[in-house]
Amino acid sequence: MVTFEKRSGRPAVALLLGAGIESISELGLARTTVSEVCARAGVPQGALFRHFGDMQDFVVAVAEETAFRQIVDFQRRFDAAPRDAEPFETALRLLWESAKEPANAVFTELRLAARTDLDLRERLMPMLEAYGRDIEAIAVQLPGLEIIPPEYFEELLLMVLDIFAGSTGRTAVRDLADLEESRIPLMIALLRSFLA
Repeated sequence: MVTFEKRSGRPAVALLLGAGIESISELGLARTTVSEVCARAGVPQGALFRHFGDMQDFVVAVAEETAFRQIVDFQRRFDAAPRDAEPFETALRLLWESAKEPANAVFTELRLAARTDLDLRERLMPMLEAYGRDIEAIAVQLPGLEIIPPEYFEELLLMVLDIFAGSTGRTAVRDLADLEESRIPLMIALLRSFLA
Protein backbone atom coordinates (compact mmCIF):
# COMPACT_ATOMS: atom_id res chain seq x y z
CA MET A 1 0.00 0.00 0.00
CA VAL A 2 1.63 3.22 -1.15
CA THR A 3 0.03 6.50 -0.12
CA PHE A 4 2.31 8.61 -2.29
CA GLU A 5 2.07 9.15 -6.01
CA LYS A 6 4.99 9.83 -8.28
CA ARG A 7 5.17 13.61 -8.61
CA SER A 8 7.62 13.66 -11.47
CA GLY A 9 5.25 13.03 -14.41
CA ARG A 10 6.52 15.90 -16.56
CA PRO A 11 10.17 15.94 -17.67
CA ALA A 12 11.03 19.36 -16.19
CA VAL A 13 9.37 18.46 -12.88
CA ALA A 14 11.23 15.15 -12.79
CA LEU A 15 14.53 16.92 -13.41
CA LEU A 16 13.84 19.54 -10.75
CA LEU A 17 12.75 17.04 -8.10
CA GLY A 18 15.74 14.80 -8.80
CA ALA A 19 18.06 17.80 -8.57
CA GLY A 20 16.38 18.89 -5.34
CA ILE A 21 16.88 15.47 -3.79
CA GLU A 22 20.54 15.43 -4.85
CA SER A 23 21.19 18.96 -3.66
CA ILE A 24 19.54 18.59 -0.24
CA SER A 25 21.23 15.22 0.25
CA GLU A 26 24.69 16.55 -0.65
CA LEU A 27 24.59 20.20 0.46
CA GLY A 28 21.84 20.38 3.05
CA LEU A 29 18.71 22.48 2.90
CA ALA A 30 20.40 25.77 3.80
CA ARG A 31 22.76 25.59 0.79
CA THR A 32 20.12 24.30 -1.64
CA THR A 33 19.18 27.33 -3.70
CA VAL A 34 16.99 27.85 -6.74
CA SER A 35 20.09 28.44 -8.87
CA GLU A 36 21.77 25.28 -7.53
CA VAL A 37 18.71 23.12 -8.22
CA CYS A 38 18.14 24.56 -11.69
CA ALA A 39 21.81 24.21 -12.62
CA ARG A 40 21.76 20.54 -11.56
CA ALA A 41 18.50 20.00 -13.46
CA GLY A 42 19.79 21.79 -16.54
CA VAL A 43 16.78 24.08 -16.73
CA PRO A 44 16.42 27.88 -16.53
CA GLN A 45 15.78 29.30 -13.05
CA GLY A 46 12.27 30.37 -13.98
CA ALA A 47 11.32 26.72 -14.52
CA LEU A 48 11.20 26.02 -10.80
CA PHE A 49 8.62 28.77 -10.24
CA ARG A 50 6.56 27.70 -13.26
CA HIS A 51 5.93 24.36 -11.54
CA PHE A 52 6.10 25.30 -7.84
CA GLY A 53 4.71 28.45 -6.22
CA ASP A 54 7.78 29.14 -4.11
CA MET A 55 10.81 27.41 -2.63
CA GLN A 56 8.77 26.07 0.30
CA ASP A 57 6.32 24.42 -2.15
CA PHE A 58 9.29 22.91 -3.95
CA VAL A 59 10.83 21.58 -0.73
CA VAL A 60 7.54 19.91 0.23
CA ALA A 61 7.31 18.38 -3.27
CA VAL A 62 10.90 17.10 -2.90
CA ALA A 63 9.93 15.51 0.42
CA GLU A 64 6.90 13.83 -1.16
CA GLU A 65 8.96 12.55 -4.09
CA THR A 66 11.61 11.26 -1.68
CA ALA A 67 8.91 9.47 0.33
CA PHE A 68 7.50 7.93 -2.84
CA ARG A 69 10.91 6.68 -3.96
CA GLN A 70 11.75 5.27 -0.53
CA ILE A 71 8.41 3.46 -0.18
CA VAL A 72 8.78 1.93 -3.64
CA ASP A 73 12.37 0.92 -2.82
CA PHE A 74 11.37 -0.55 0.55
CA GLN A 75 8.53 -2.52 -1.08
CA ARG A 76 10.96 -3.84 -3.71
CA ARG A 77 13.43 -4.91 -1.02
CA PHE A 78 10.62 -6.45 1.03
CA ASP A 79 9.31 -8.44 -1.97
CA ALA A 80 12.83 -9.84 -2.58
CA ALA A 81 13.49 -10.65 1.10
CA PRO A 82 13.76 -14.32 2.12
CA ARG A 83 10.66 -15.54 3.90
CA ASP A 84 12.40 -18.38 5.74
CA ALA A 85 15.02 -16.21 7.48
CA GLU A 86 14.91 -14.85 11.04
CA PRO A 87 12.13 -12.20 10.81
CA PHE A 88 13.68 -9.62 13.14
CA GLU A 89 17.00 -9.78 11.33
CA THR A 90 15.32 -9.59 7.92
CA ALA A 91 13.20 -6.59 8.96
CA LEU A 92 16.13 -4.77 10.55
CA ARG A 93 18.39 -5.35 7.55
CA LEU A 94 15.66 -4.07 5.20
CA LEU A 95 15.27 -0.93 7.30
CA TRP A 96 19.05 -0.50 7.54
CA GLU A 97 19.44 -0.75 3.75
CA SER A 98 16.76 1.92 3.29
CA ALA A 99 18.38 4.16 5.89
CA LYS A 100 21.71 4.04 4.02
CA GLU A 101 20.17 5.40 0.82
CA PRO A 102 21.19 8.99 0.01
CA ALA A 103 17.54 9.99 -0.15
CA ASN A 104 17.27 9.26 3.56
CA ALA A 105 19.55 12.24 4.16
CA VAL A 106 16.80 14.41 2.66
CA PHE A 107 14.37 13.31 5.39
CA THR A 108 16.98 13.87 8.08
CA GLU A 109 17.71 17.34 6.77
CA LEU A 110 14.06 18.31 6.43
CA ARG A 111 13.13 16.98 9.86
CA LEU A 112 15.90 19.11 11.38
CA ALA A 113 14.77 22.19 9.46
CA ALA A 114 11.15 21.60 10.49
CA ARG A 115 12.20 21.70 14.13
CA THR A 116 12.51 25.50 13.94
CA ASP A 117 10.47 26.29 10.81
CA LEU A 118 6.85 25.94 11.96
CA ASP A 119 5.37 26.38 8.47
CA LEU A 120 7.60 23.63 7.08
CA ARG A 121 6.77 21.39 10.05
CA GLU A 122 3.03 21.88 9.53
CA ARG A 123 3.31 21.13 5.81
CA LEU A 124 5.57 18.08 6.24
CA MET A 125 3.76 16.44 9.15
CA PRO A 126 0.95 14.79 7.12
CA MET A 127 3.51 13.45 4.64
CA LEU A 128 5.78 12.09 7.38
CA GLU A 129 2.83 10.42 9.12
CA ALA A 130 1.69 8.81 5.85
CA TYR A 131 5.26 7.69 5.18
CA GLY A 132 5.42 6.00 8.59
CA ARG A 133 2.08 4.25 7.96
CA ASP A 134 3.27 2.99 4.56
CA ILE A 135 6.53 1.61 5.97
CA GLU A 136 4.58 -0.07 8.77
CA ALA A 137 2.04 -1.55 6.33
CA ILE A 138 4.87 -3.14 4.36
CA ALA A 139 6.93 -4.29 7.35
CA VAL A 140 4.01 -5.88 9.21
CA GLN A 141 3.57 -8.33 6.31
CA LEU A 142 6.84 -10.08 7.08
CA PRO A 143 6.08 -13.54 8.50
CA GLY A 144 7.19 -13.83 12.11
CA LEU A 145 6.65 -10.21 13.08
CA GLU A 146 3.08 -10.91 14.16
CA ILE A 147 4.47 -11.77 17.60
CA ILE A 148 4.98 -8.05 18.18
CA PRO A 149 1.82 -6.74 19.86
CA PRO A 150 0.09 -4.25 17.54
CA GLU A 151 0.15 -1.52 20.19
CA TYR A 152 3.99 -1.63 20.17
CA PHE A 153 4.67 -2.23 16.48
CA GLU A 154 4.54 1.40 15.33
CA GLU A 155 6.64 2.71 18.22
CA LEU A 156 9.28 0.00 17.78
CA LEU A 157 9.42 0.69 14.05
CA LEU A 158 9.82 4.44 14.60
CA MET A 159 12.54 3.85 17.19
CA VAL A 160 14.49 1.64 14.79
CA LEU A 161 14.08 4.17 11.96
CA ASP A 162 15.31 6.99 14.21
CA ILE A 163 18.32 4.96 15.40
CA PHE A 164 19.27 4.01 11.85
CA ALA A 165 18.73 7.53 10.46
CA GLY A 166 20.92 8.95 13.21
CA SER A 167 23.60 6.33 12.60
CA THR A 168 23.83 6.95 8.88
CA GLY A 169 23.70 10.71 9.35
CA ARG A 170 26.67 10.87 11.72
CA THR A 171 28.90 8.09 10.50
CA ALA A 172 31.47 7.93 7.74
CA VAL A 173 30.52 5.54 4.93
CA ARG A 174 33.41 3.18 5.70
CA ASP A 175 32.04 2.62 9.22
CA LEU A 176 28.47 1.70 8.18
CA ALA A 177 29.23 -2.00 7.69
CA ASP A 178 30.71 -2.22 11.19
CA LEU A 179 27.66 -0.50 12.66
CA GLU A 180 25.33 -2.87 10.83
CA GLU A 181 27.11 -5.94 12.14
CA SER A 182 27.23 -4.66 15.72
CA ARG A 183 23.85 -2.98 16.11
CA ILE A 184 21.53 -5.41 14.36
CA PRO A 185 22.34 -8.39 16.64
CA LEU A 186 22.04 -6.11 19.68
CA MET A 187 18.67 -4.80 18.51
CA ILE A 188 17.44 -8.36 17.86
CA ALA A 189 18.46 -9.34 21.40
CA LEU A 190 16.71 -6.27 22.85
CA LEU A 191 13.53 -6.99 20.87
CA ARG A 192 13.49 -10.63 21.94
CA SER A 193 14.06 -9.63 25.57
CA PHE A 194 11.29 -7.04 25.40
CA LEU A 195 8.85 -9.54 23.90
CA ALA A 196 9.74 -12.39 26.31
